[in-house]
Amino acid sequence: MKKIIALMLVFLMSVSCCAAAEESATSAAVKALAWPYYEAAIDVAQSSPDYGRDFTDHKTAHVTMTAVKSLEAAETISAAVRLGTLGAQEPADGRVVLSGDIDLIALEGAALFHDSGMCGSGYALTNTQDENGNTVLMKDAEGHYVMHAEDNLNFAEVRTNHSLNSALYVLVNRSGLRTAGYTDAQIDLMAAACMAHSKSSSGVRNLNSRADWIDCFDRIDACVAAWNANHPGEGISFDRSLFESDDAYLSVLASTSLALRIGDVSRDSGPDAEVQTGEKVHVDRETLNSRGGTVEAELEGAVITIGIENEDVPGLKGRQVHAGEQNISENHTLLGPEGFVIHEITVMDGCSAPRCTQESVNDHLGEFFSARDEQFTVRILFVSFEDADDSFFRDSWGDYRIQAAQDYPSIEIQYSWDKEVSE
Repeated sequence: MKKIIALMLVFLMSVSCCAAAEESATSAAVKALAWPYYEAAIDVAQSSPDYGRDFTDHKTAHVTMTAVKSLEAAETISAAVRLGTLGAQEPADGRVVLSGDIDLIALEGAALFHDSGMCGSGYALTNTQDENGNTVLMKDAEGHYVMHAEDNLNFAEVRTNHSLNSALYVLVNRSGLRTAGYTDAQIDLMAAACMAHSKSSSGVRNLNSRADWIDCFDRIDACVAAWNANHPGEGISFDRSLFESDDAYLSVLASTSLALRIGDVSRDSGPDAEVQTGEKVHVDRETLNSRGGTVEAELEGAVITIGIENEDVPGLKGRQVHAGEQNISENHTLLGPEGFVIHEITVMDGCSAPRCTQESVNDHLGEFFSARDEQFTVRILFVSFEDADDSFFRDSWGDYRIQAAQDYPSIEIQYSWDKEVSE
C-alpha cells in the first residue's frame, strides 16, 4: 500500500510541477505591474527607520521566493486533498473545506503582489475603543468598516494594513492584469488572497470559517468604497458574490490563501539578512546568551547591528526576529510517505538562541494552525546540534514541543532525532 501511495504522490506532484512551469510565463507581466510598488516601499521604510529596520524585508526578492514556496505548498496541498489526507471533512454550516483545485496562475500573481501594500499611500482600518476599553475596529452607523488615508510616515500603520492595500493594488491594476491574461474572477481571487495572507488585518484567523471570510470581504468592500470616493473616474470593484454564492470557489480561495501563507512564512534566511530599508543586519551569535532560557535573557548584551555604520538594533522584537530567522536556512512543504503534509524547517544550530529560534518557528506553526480543521506535521531538522553539554538545549526543544502541542493542537512537531524522521 505504501508503494502505491508513493507512486501516486510522484504522479500528482509531477503533473502539478509541469502545470506550474507552463503557467509561470505570466509572471513577467505581473512583475512589471507590481515592482514599482516595492521600489516605493523602500522609500517608505527609509523614512521611518525605527520601524523599517525592525523586521526582515518584504521586497522583490522575498515575494519572488514567496511565489516559489507558495506553488510548492499548493502542489502539496492539492495532492493531499486528492488523496483524502486534507479537506476530507464533511461540509457543515459555516465551515469551509479545503479544495485541491488551486488556481496556480492566480496564486503566483497573488504571491507577486502580496506585499505591494508596503508602499503605503492606501487606506487603514480605523481603531476605536469599546465600552470595556478594548481596541476594536470602528464601524459606521450602517455597520461598514471606517477607513482613513494611510500616513506613510507611520510605518507601523503601513505594515499593519499592508495586506489590505496589496488587495487594493491588485484591483487598481485590473486592466493591466487582464492584458496579462487573467480573468476578472482570477483577479478577484488574487485580491482576496492578498488580503487574507495577514490573519489580523483580514480577520481570517481561521481559513475554515465562513464567518471570517465574510468579515474579510466587508473590509475589502470598505477599502474599495474609500478608493472610489477619492478617485472619481478611476473606480474599482470587487465581486464577493463569486465566493459567497459558490462554496466550491470559496474552498479554492481558502486553499489558495493557505498556500500563500505557507509560502510567505517559508523564508530561507541566514546570516546578515536584509531588512525593509535594504540594510543588512548582523547578529554576532557568539554574544548571544544561548543558555538564557528566555528571549530576553538570550538577547541581553547580544551584539546585533545594522547597516554600514554598525548601529545597534534596539527593539526587543526586532532583535528576536533577526536572531531567530537568521538561524533558519531552508523551508519546504512536502508529502510524507502516507500522503500527509509535512513542513520541514532547517535550523542551522539547535544550540544557538533556542528561544529566539523557537519564536520564529511559531510563525510557521501559526500559519498552518489557521486551517483549524486540518492536521499537519512540522519537522525541524538541525544542521548542527553540538555543545559540550547539549542536554540543556535538548530539554529546551523538548519543552517547546510540549508547549506547541498546547498552543497548536492540530500540529505534530518532529525533530531530527525522532525515530519516524531518522528511519
